[in-house]
Amino acid sequence: MKVKRDFTGVVLAGGKSSRMGTDKADLVLKNKTLLHNACDLLKDAGAKNILVSRNVTNPIKSLNHYPSEKYVKDIYPNSGPLGGIYSTLIATEHDLLITAVDMPLLTSSLLSTIVLASQTNNVQSVSNQLNQSQIHAWHFENEPLPLYIRNTHSVKNHLKHILTNANSHKSIKQFTQSIGVQTLLCNKAHALINTNTPAQFKAVNEHFDQSINQLRRTL
Repeated sequence: MKVKRDFTGVVLAGGKSSRMGTDKADLVLKNKTLLHNACDLLKDAGAKNILVSRNVTNPIKSLNHYPSEKYVKDIYPNSGPLGGIYSTLIATEHDLLITAVDMPLLTSSLLSTIVLASQTNNVQSVSNQLNQSQIHAWHFENEPLPLYIRNTHSVKNHLKHILTNANSHKSIKQFTQSIGVQTLLCNKAHALINTNTPAQFKAVNEHFDQSINQLRRTL
Protein backbone atom coordinates (compact mmCIF):
# COMPACT_ATOMS: atom_id res chain seq x y z
CA MET A 1 0.00 0.00 0.00
CA LYS A 2 1.37 3.38 -1.00
CA VAL A 3 1.98 5.78 1.91
CA LYS A 4 0.22 9.12 1.60
CA ARG A 5 2.70 11.98 1.23
CA ASP A 6 2.32 15.32 2.97
CA PHE A 7 2.37 18.29 0.63
CA THR A 8 2.60 22.06 0.88
CA GLY A 9 0.10 24.26 -0.93
CA VAL A 10 1.58 27.11 -2.95
CA VAL A 11 -0.16 30.18 -4.35
CA LEU A 12 1.75 31.99 -7.10
CA ALA A 13 0.85 35.64 -6.50
CA GLY A 14 3.99 37.48 -7.49
CA GLY A 15 2.92 38.85 -10.86
CA LYS A 16 2.75 42.57 -11.57
CA SER A 17 -0.97 42.48 -12.56
CA SER A 18 -0.20 45.09 -15.21
CA ARG A 19 -3.12 44.15 -17.48
CA MET A 20 -5.56 44.06 -14.56
CA GLY A 21 -4.47 47.50 -13.39
CA THR A 22 -4.68 46.48 -9.73
CA ASP A 23 -3.26 43.67 -7.60
CA LYS A 24 -5.17 40.52 -8.57
CA ALA A 25 -4.57 38.97 -5.15
CA ASP A 26 -6.77 41.64 -3.56
CA LEU A 27 -9.73 41.31 -5.95
CA VAL A 28 -12.90 40.13 -4.22
CA LEU A 29 -15.08 37.31 -5.50
CA LYS A 30 -17.77 35.56 -3.45
CA ASN A 31 -16.87 37.76 -0.46
CA LYS A 32 -13.26 36.56 -0.51
CA THR A 33 -10.10 37.93 -2.02
CA LEU A 34 -8.66 35.78 -4.79
CA LEU A 35 -5.68 35.11 -2.52
CA HIS A 36 -7.84 33.76 0.29
CA ASN A 37 -9.90 31.75 -2.16
CA ALA A 38 -6.76 30.05 -3.50
CA CYS A 39 -5.54 29.32 0.04
CA ASP A 40 -8.92 27.83 0.98
CA LEU A 41 -8.89 25.54 -2.07
CA LEU A 42 -5.42 24.25 -1.23
CA LYS A 43 -6.38 23.57 2.38
CA ASP A 44 -9.55 21.79 1.26
CA ALA A 45 -7.42 19.62 -1.04
CA GLY A 46 -5.34 18.53 1.96
CA ALA A 47 -2.32 20.85 2.05
CA LYS A 48 -0.36 20.58 5.29
CA ASN A 49 0.59 24.25 5.15
CA ILE A 50 0.43 27.19 2.71
CA LEU A 51 3.20 29.22 1.11
CA VAL A 52 2.44 32.35 -0.92
CA SER A 53 4.97 33.32 -3.58
CA ARG A 54 4.67 37.09 -3.34
CA ASN A 55 7.39 39.72 -3.38
CA VAL A 56 6.03 42.16 -0.82
CA THR A 57 7.65 44.05 2.04
CA ASN A 58 4.52 44.47 4.15
CA PRO A 59 2.21 41.44 3.91
CA ILE A 60 -1.53 41.99 3.90
CA LYS A 61 -2.77 41.79 7.48
CA SER A 62 -5.72 39.63 6.47
CA LEU A 63 -3.39 36.93 5.21
CA ASN A 64 -3.26 35.57 8.76
CA HIS A 65 -6.21 33.39 7.82
CA TYR A 66 -4.24 30.25 8.63
CA PRO A 67 -1.46 30.03 11.23
CA SER A 68 0.57 27.98 8.76
CA GLU A 69 0.62 30.58 5.97
CA LYS A 70 3.69 32.59 5.08
CA TYR A 71 5.06 34.69 2.25
CA VAL A 72 8.08 33.56 0.27
CA LYS A 73 10.13 36.02 -1.78
CA ASP A 74 11.90 34.99 -4.98
CA ILE A 75 15.50 33.86 -4.58
CA TYR A 76 15.99 34.71 -8.25
CA PRO A 77 13.90 37.85 -8.91
CA ASN A 78 12.20 38.56 -12.23
CA SER A 79 12.18 34.87 -13.19
CA GLY A 80 8.42 34.53 -13.56
CA PRO A 81 6.43 31.61 -12.08
CA LEU A 82 9.44 29.28 -12.13
CA GLY A 83 11.23 31.64 -9.74
CA GLY A 84 8.34 31.34 -7.30
CA ILE A 85 8.23 27.57 -7.67
CA TYR A 86 11.96 27.25 -6.96
CA SER A 87 11.83 29.50 -3.90
CA THR A 88 8.92 27.57 -2.40
CA LEU A 89 10.65 24.25 -3.10
CA ILE A 90 13.56 25.57 -1.05
CA ALA A 91 11.22 26.80 1.72
CA THR A 92 9.67 23.39 2.50
CA GLU A 93 10.66 19.75 2.68
CA HIS A 94 7.31 18.60 1.30
CA ASP A 95 6.06 18.13 -2.26
CA LEU A 96 4.18 21.11 -3.70
CA LEU A 97 0.61 21.53 -4.93
CA ILE A 98 0.74 24.80 -6.84
CA THR A 99 -1.97 27.09 -8.14
CA ALA A 100 -2.08 30.66 -9.40
CA VAL A 101 -3.94 33.40 -7.58
CA ASP A 102 -5.89 34.34 -10.72
CA MET A 103 -7.81 31.06 -11.23
CA PRO A 104 -11.16 31.91 -9.58
CA LEU A 105 -13.15 29.05 -11.13
CA LEU A 106 -10.77 26.35 -9.89
CA THR A 107 -12.22 23.80 -7.44
CA SER A 108 -10.74 21.78 -4.61
CA SER A 109 -12.05 18.66 -6.40
CA LEU A 110 -9.79 19.34 -9.39
CA LEU A 111 -6.84 19.93 -7.07
CA SER A 112 -7.59 16.65 -5.31
CA THR A 113 -7.56 14.87 -8.66
CA ILE A 114 -3.97 15.99 -9.22
CA VAL A 115 -2.96 14.95 -5.70
CA LEU A 116 -4.57 11.54 -6.23
CA ALA A 117 -2.69 11.08 -9.49
CA SER A 118 0.60 11.76 -7.73
CA GLN A 119 -0.10 9.08 -5.14
CA THR A 120 -1.92 6.38 -7.12
CA ASN A 121 -2.36 5.06 -10.65
CA ASN A 122 -6.15 5.41 -10.58
CA VAL A 123 -6.59 8.71 -12.43
CA GLN A 124 -7.29 8.85 -16.16
CA SER A 125 -4.33 10.40 -17.92
CA VAL A 126 -3.07 11.22 -21.36
CA SER A 127 -0.87 8.45 -22.72
CA ASN A 128 2.86 8.85 -22.13
CA GLN A 129 5.92 6.64 -22.26
CA LEU A 130 7.16 7.20 -18.70
CA ASN A 131 6.94 4.79 -15.80
CA GLN A 132 5.97 6.05 -12.33
CA SER A 133 9.57 6.34 -11.11
CA GLN A 134 10.34 8.78 -13.94
CA ILE A 135 7.43 11.12 -13.17
CA HIS A 136 8.05 14.14 -10.94
CA ALA A 137 5.15 16.42 -11.94
CA TRP A 138 1.42 16.18 -12.61
CA HIS A 139 -0.95 18.66 -14.27
CA PHE A 140 -3.94 18.71 -16.59
CA GLU A 141 -3.51 18.41 -20.33
CA ASN A 142 -2.54 21.71 -22.02
CA GLU A 143 -2.58 23.58 -18.67
CA PRO A 144 0.62 23.74 -16.59
CA LEU A 145 -1.28 25.03 -13.55
CA PRO A 146 -2.43 23.76 -11.15
CA LEU A 147 0.62 21.57 -10.70
CA TYR A 148 1.82 18.91 -8.26
CA ILE A 149 5.60 18.56 -8.12
CA ARG A 150 7.96 16.28 -6.24
CA ASN A 151 10.40 18.09 -3.97
CA THR A 152 13.65 16.27 -4.67
CA HIS A 153 17.27 17.38 -4.89
CA SER A 154 17.37 16.56 -8.59
CA VAL A 155 14.25 18.62 -9.32
CA LYS A 156 15.59 21.61 -7.38
CA ASN A 157 19.04 21.41 -8.97
CA HIS A 158 17.56 21.17 -12.44
CA LEU A 159 15.28 24.16 -11.84
CA LYS A 160 18.17 26.18 -10.39
CA HIS A 161 20.14 25.48 -13.56
CA ILE A 162 17.25 26.80 -15.67
CA LEU A 163 16.90 29.95 -13.57
CA THR A 164 20.62 30.74 -13.58
CA ASN A 165 21.08 30.11 -17.30
CA ALA A 166 20.37 33.31 -19.22
CA ASN A 167 19.64 31.37 -22.40
CA SER A 168 17.13 28.93 -20.91
CA HIS A 169 13.43 29.13 -21.73
CA LYS A 170 11.63 29.74 -18.44
CA SER A 171 8.39 27.91 -19.21
CA ILE A 172 6.53 25.82 -16.63
CA LYS A 173 5.38 23.37 -19.28
CA GLN A 174 8.87 22.85 -20.68
CA PHE A 175 10.28 22.50 -17.17
CA THR A 176 7.77 19.80 -16.21
CA GLN A 177 8.42 17.96 -19.46
CA SER A 178 12.14 17.98 -18.69
CA ILE A 179 11.66 16.37 -15.24
CA GLY A 180 8.96 13.90 -16.31
CA VAL A 181 5.29 14.85 -16.25
CA GLN A 182 2.01 12.96 -16.26
CA THR A 183 -0.74 14.98 -17.94
CA LEU A 184 -4.29 14.34 -16.80
CA LEU A 185 -7.62 14.57 -18.56
CA CYS A 186 -9.97 17.31 -17.35
CA ASN A 187 -13.68 17.52 -18.17
CA LYS A 188 -14.00 21.00 -16.67
CA ALA A 189 -11.53 22.99 -18.74
CA HIS A 190 -13.44 26.24 -18.05
CA ALA A 191 -12.39 25.95 -14.40
CA LEU A 192 -8.74 26.34 -15.37
CA ILE A 193 -9.01 29.79 -16.95
CA ASN A 194 -6.97 32.76 -15.76
CA THR A 195 -8.36 36.23 -15.23
CA ASN A 196 -5.83 38.79 -16.45
CA THR A 197 -7.98 41.80 -17.35
CA PRO A 198 -10.90 43.73 -15.79
CA ALA A 199 -13.19 42.42 -18.55
CA GLN A 200 -12.27 38.80 -17.77
CA PHE A 201 -12.83 39.33 -14.05
CA LYS A 202 -16.19 40.95 -14.73
CA ALA A 203 -17.18 37.92 -16.82
CA VAL A 204 -16.26 35.61 -13.93
CA ASN A 205 -18.40 37.66 -11.54
CA GLU A 206 -21.31 37.48 -13.97
CA HIS A 207 -20.81 33.71 -14.23
CA PHE A 208 -21.24 33.39 -10.46
CA ASP A 209 -24.26 35.72 -10.41
CA GLN A 210 -25.96 33.63 -13.10
CA SER A 211 -25.14 30.39 -11.27
CA ILE A 212 -26.60 31.73 -8.03
CA ASN A 213 -29.76 32.91 -9.79
CA GLN A 214 -30.18 29.52 -11.47
CA LEU A 215 -29.78 27.79 -8.13
CA ARG A 216 -32.36 30.05 -6.50
CA ARG A 217 -34.88 29.23 -9.23
CA THR A 218 -34.57 25.52 -8.40
CA LEU A 219 -35.24 26.01 -4.68
